[in-house]
Amino acid sequence: MKLPIHTHLLVEMLRDLNRYRGLVFWTALAVASALVVVFQAHQYRELMAERETLLKARDALDVEWRHLTVEQNALSEHSRIEQLALRQLNMQRPTEAQEVLVPWR
Repeated sequence: MKLPIHTHLLVEMLRDLNRYRGLVFWTALAVASALVVVFQAHQYRELMAERETLLKARDALDVEWRHLTVEQNALSEHSRIEQLALRQLNMQRPTEAQEVLVPWR
């Protein structure tokens, strides 16, 4: 079945579009502007979600760094190092007779 073409209707539609071309232009511009606003709002929300994720990761790294600093301070205490040297390496403090002074120059 072939549909009849209503040429008179198409001609009238084209005349109306030509007559109201300014209105069509401004309507299309308003719709495009609205779509841009929606797109930018979506991008903003995605960026804020990514920012929150990165801030949480930064906070976790900060906490880990603090723990590592405390651990480093505990492991590098002079008394602990001296005890390890005595127990594991059998090191002793040199006596006065064993001390050697290196001349300056």
